[in-house]
Amino acid sequence: MSAATYLQMIGLVFFFCGLLILGAWGLRRLQRARGPQGPEIKVKAVRSLTHKAQLALVEIEGEEILIGLGEGGPRLICRLGKKDASS
Repeated sequence: MSAATYLQMIGLVFFFCGLLILGAWGLRRLQRARGPQGPEIKVKAVRSLTHKAQLALVEIEGEEILIGLGEGGPRLICRLGKKDASS
């Protein structure tokens, strides 16, 4: 093969790499522009009970929920209800 053919191949490799990077950048911008997906979840407080167990107060779309965390995984302790707009 001639030197011109090698240069064309190298140019195509750089072109496709640049196209891939540009596509990935554009995809990330599109995902950020859409905003967060799904319900809004906030961890309001976490307290350790033992070295293996914790309580967590979580707010999901305005509703406060108390969750126990331990070796068996997360468990719902109680639903505290919707958070008032005045508080």
